[in-house]
Amino acid sequence: MIDVIAAAQLLRKAVPGIQAIALVGSWARAAGGPESDVDLVVLTSEPDALLADDATSWFRIFGADVELIRCADFGLLQERRLRRSDGLVVEVAIGAPDWAATDPPDAGSARVVRDGMRILFDPEQLLSGIAKATEAS
Repeated sequence: MIDVIAAAQLLRKAVPGIQAIALVGSWARAAGGPESDVDLVVLTSEPDALLADDATSWFRIFGADVELIRCADFGLLQERRLRRSDGLVVEVAIGAPDWAATDPPDAGSARVVRDGMRILFDPEQLLSGIAKATEAS
């Protein structure tokens, strides 16, 4: 899992427009295990650049033989579920910065934050803001 966090840091350097990255879910709560996937939220000013059908080169940041196994629409986030050659599944949920809106927080966003979030990159305090707003609500 540590290498996925390192890969997320590389992603923010390799892809323009990334404004925030968080580890969410079981690994953020320190409850992940061998069967757990790794869940990331990536907020970007250019989500379409990561979501386009031909925009798959960034997948390799998570491993040489990464396979796209699912795309899903979760409203404010679009999922790209990847499986690495070692079997680890990495779910990258991509959205615009408004996912972290605080006035009021989106119910789905707040649920993700409450379920466990570890901020990996947040220079504009987007994720910090929704974490505080969710805590207060």
